[in-house]
Amino acid sequence: MNVRVPREVEIGALRASVGMAEHIRVDDGWQGSFNQRTEEILIDTSLGTRMRDMTFLHEIVHMVSINYEIGMGEDDISRMANGMLEFITKLGVELNWSEIT
Repeated sequence: MNVRVPREVEIGALRASVGMAEHIRVDDGWQGSFNQRTEEILIDTSLGTRMRDMTFLHEIVHMVSINYEIGMGEDDISRMANGMLEFITKLGVELNWSEIT
């Protein structure tokens, strides 16, 4: 099943536009970021398909953790994102990035 990645996501009181950016890995050492001030999720353009999907879910878990005051650490967020990707992949879900620039 092909699922379109939305141009904007909303989790509770948090909202973020979704986009791609060059050099996040080189400049900041990250594969993606969620910025509450600018309300943006940015994913590095150099990532392969699986890593891009995992990074997107990682930033979504950050939003959940912040909005619901869960206080998850970076390692826990990564583990949750990896588990979510594994689950949806086994369901046959493929994320469609065609509308994200």
